[in-house]
Amino acid sequence: MSGITSAINTALSGLDLFETGIATVANNISNANTPGYSAETANAATAVGVANQPGSGVQPAQIIRAASGLAAAQLRNANSASAAATAQSTALTNLSNALTNNGDVQSAINQFFGDISTLAANPTSNAQRQTVLSDAQIVTGTFQSAAQNMNTTTATASESLATGVTSANGLLSQLATINKSLGQAPNDPSLLDQQQAALNSLSEFMPISTLPQSNGSVIITTGGTILVDQSGPKALAQTTTSAGTPAITAGTNAVPVTLAEGDGSLGAAIGNIQSGNAALQALNTLAAVFAGKVNTAQAEGLTPAGAQGQPLFSVPAPSVTPGSNNAGSASIAASITNSGALPADGGPFRLTYNATNGWSVTDQASGQSYSASGTPPVIAGMTLAISGTPANGDQFTLNPAPNAATGIGVAAIQTGDIAAADPYVPNTGTLQSDGSIANTNAGTVTTGSDITTATPASNAAVVPAGYYGQPLQIIFTSPSAYTVSVAGGTGSVIASGTLGNNGGNIAVAYPASGAAAGQYWQLPITGTPASGDTLTLTPGGSSSGSNAQRMATLWTTPSTTSSGALEQAFVGLATGLGANAAAAQTLASATSTQVSTATKNLQTVSGVNTDQQAVLLTNYQQAYQAAAQVINAARTMFTSLLQSV
Repeated sequence: MSGITSAINTALSGLDLFETGIATVANNISNANTPGYSAETANAATAVGVANQPGSGVQPAQIIRAASGLAAAQLRNANSASAAATAQSTALTNLSNALTNNGDVQSAINQFFGDISTLAANPTSNAQRQTVLSDAQIVTGTFQSAAQNMNTTTATASESLATGVTSANGLLSQLATINKSLGQAPNDPSLLDQQQAALNSLSEFMPISTLPQSNGSVIITTGGTILVDQSGPKALAQTTTSAGTPAITAGTNAVPVTLAEGDGSLGAAIGNIQSGNAALQALNTLAAVFAGKVNTAQAEGLTPAGAQGQPLFSVPAPSVTPGSNNAGSASIAASITNSGALPADGGPFRLTYNATNGWSVTDQASGQSYSASGTPPVIAGMTLAISGTPANGDQFTLNPAPNAATGIGVAAIQTGDIAAADPYVPNTGTLQSDGSIANTNAGTVTTGSDITTATPASNAAVVPAGYYGQPLQIIFTSPSAYTVSVAGGTGSVIASGTLGNNGGNIAVAYPASGAAAGQYWQLPITGTPASGDTLTLTPGGSSSGSNAQRMATLWTTPSTTSSGALEQAFVGLATGLGANAAAAQTLASATSTQVSTATKNLQTVSGVNTDQQAVLLTNYQQAYQAAAQVINAARTMFTSLLQSV
């Protein structure tokens, strides 16, 4: 009897094992596509029997997960890199696209300068003047559109950062709960599957490392900062650095979480915010440079009414923000006095006062240092007005063009506001009372092409700004010497010069109150004049377009800006943004491939192979049937034994 009972018990242990195996196969197949799921196997072991007696069957099956810590970590790393690259690709492509269509500033400005050149050839055309004003409105509209698109990209990145922090905190809490549950049910396969899925999701937000514990729980870190330990999750919080850039901290102690732009979607969001701010800062600076250059050119010419040209465009003035910890009483105002000297990145600049060394200035975008020498100090084309007394360590943030691309506008109202005429038109001869010119010169006096310059020629006869706009006469007192006086005036000499081997020059200073302050209108003179010969300079009239032609060349003149020609500066911004977008797109494609590869590698180890599961199911079914036959045979033997008794 004991032999029959032993046979039945042995067969029953097999039935239990094979039934568990069948259930495991069913569970594998049903969860083949469940995130984080690892294939399970029913592990069999022979039961220990009595010595010198038949076997006692098998022990209850143990469920073993097919897992690889290395492959899982590689997938998480790939997830992090791919999420970052995808977010970067989208944001940087949007920043590049901001300068197309309605934001195509480059094309709009090119058209603007092209139509100014046309006006220079026909300065009396009111229709052409109206075309230039319309072009100016289009230019401001494209600046504003491009700025809006860049702001939208930055706002989207900021929203992604906020929602990402919230989602990551939810996953950290979930993982902490799983850790707690594993303390009560160590290495439970279902809990470990949930843990794996949560870790994979968390890795998309930031790169993570895990330190497995004996019960299956994990300690989670990123860049050395603990996110989850046995005490629970360390909640993430969004903050701002002293430089004004976004950052993330962990836990109640606000431990900094260091994330590069390639570190998951959170790192990418921070990088995208910085990229958006940098692109907008550069666009703002170009708006200020463009407006400044055109306004200066306007001030270098005359309107049809004979007035000095006033600004054609308006942009917000530079801003200076004092540091929150400043102890001194200093206050700083800034104005752009040479827009062409502004760096292409636009700063902003950090001004720091040292009681021993004075002011130091750093471009926060490039790290370049600038001197703040002179009275008043001049920094990268900006003049500072400092009042009060700074304390040692006081800091100020100087933004040369805050919201310039958004705030740029057309200041000119009428077509007559365009200063197309040169300040002076030269004519050989003497100005008459009726305004005509009588040429009784005995020699020859030839004038060259006039220019504007900040430094007059060494042999120039310099006329003070107080005489700007008045008709002037140059009288040759000898074949080589000449004097300058107000035409039709008292004849008082206001400047004098000589003709050398290369001729001479007349330089008239622009008024200190306009955008051309510090500049000079300069006219070269050559020839073989006789003593008493006269050259008259009269203000340019409505038929003069020389200043418009000079203004038109701003677009392509080298060294107009710190990046070269004005056109080069705009092309450089667009090209740089386009190159960044292309590189991000390439990286996104590459990292996506890495995720696919890492996923396949992990699937090879822990994934569910349906063909293999089908074979196992068949084996388990056959084994189950065999075990059932053993029980059936034992029952038959037992029945026969009872009948024989």
